[in-house]
Amino acid sequence: MPTGQSRPKPRTEADRRLDVTALRWQLPALHAGLVFGAWGLVALWARPVGVMPAVWVAAAAALAGSALMAVWLHRRLPRPNGASATVGSAPAAGRELRELMRLLPDGVLLLVDDRVAFANPAGETMFGYAPDGLTGVAVSDLVSEQDRAAVKSWHRAPEACEPPPTLPMRRRDGSVFHAALTVAQTRHEQRPCTLLVVRDLTDAERMRDELAAGNRELQALAVRVLTLQEDERRAISRELHDDIGQSVTAMKMAAGSALDEDDAQRRRDDLEDILMLADATLERLRDISILLRPPQLDALGLEAALRWHAERLLRNAGIEAALDIHPLPQRPDPGVEQACFRIAQEALTNVVRHARAGRVQLTLRDAGDGLDLSVHDDGRGFAPDAARGLGLVIMRERAHGAGGRLDVSASPGSGTRLDAWLPYATVTVGAAAPVGHG
Repeated sequence: MPTGQSRPKPRTEADRRLDVTALRWQLPALHAGLVFGAWGLVALWARPVGVMPAVWVAAAAALAGSALMAVWLHRRLPRPNGASATVGSAPAAGRELRELMRLLPDGVLLLVDDRVAFANPAGETMFGYAPDGLTGVAVSDLVSEQDRAAVKSWHRAPEACEPPPTLPMRRRDGSVFHAALTVAQTRHEQRPCTLLVVRDLTDAERMRDELAAGNRELQALAVRVLTLQEDERRAISRELHDDIGQSVTAMKMAAGSALDEDDAQRRRDDLEDILMLADATLERLRDISILLRPPQLDALGLEAALRWHAERLLRNAGIEAALDIHPLPQRPDPGVEQACFRIAQEALTNVVRHARAGRVQLTLRDAGDGLDLSVHDDGRGFAPDAARGLGLVIMRERAHGAGGRLDVSASPGSGTRLDAWLPYATVTVGAAAPVGHG
């Protein structure tokens, strides 16, 4: 741009509106001016000739064309003052606002003179009213009697009063729920009013209580697990010392006696005693090792390990075993195998110790996206509310740790049924397990 030459001023929306206004009327006026100018020249020429009627007809046709042009431009060009846009958008804005109010999950109440002038569907449902049923209801009917004065002063002057974090609200049927309130002053139809936003905290409080109960249960479980670990270590130590240790001591004494024995027959008897003690010691060590980790689980898989353990445990307890163990289409992860085996082991141990059952059915089958384990006995059962054993908690934690779940149903005199669903591959704790199994 040359030096000293000013930069053109940018055009504004007002300038464009003025251009539209000018264009709307200047084109028809220019057209009419040209028509009259041409008509005057033609009239001066046609007067001596005597063709004036035809000239007048042409002039009328030209003026009609100008009028048509004006009407066409008036309809086609946008209104410069934006009246059509404003008028047309007002209903659309109202519809959008009503749709927004309908979709909001929180209750929205518009209060005029301490009464509800408007309530969105969430608010009506929250307080138990039919559509449009909240309109005209007094605010005092939505809170408990002891909170009416506080709410009245708060929603009239929220800037002067400190709002409570939660407030008991009352539904139409008289039930009470805790809610968080937000208040703002506004105007409705040229009148001052109060906008009240209500958030129902029932689900949040229930989840908080469940989380607190779960945390307490986990803390108790952690303490009990540590206690059980110490008890198991103590039991293993006692078994090794009292049983295995005594057997080894007896073998040592028999070996020493055989070394000092001159009689061949007595030496042979001492050696046979040593062999018998060695066999018994090995058998005892094998039992302890199986309790800690069954070798069938690693060597043969889950199905064989469950069948071997159930037959061995229930046969020794004199309980009939009904085993329905189906081959699985794939081998589960080691963590899932161990969790499934330990759940079944704990369930069968509880049957032997507490159920006084005559028959136990153990079922293992493929569930498509996982495996189903079921242990059902015909014992004395128990009341679910009275169940306080740590075994149930441990079994649930094992199932949850593998990404599955466990359900226990029982009633006094009708036996106990345990159903567990576990995925084939270990799922991270916290991931959602599929619904519809177990």
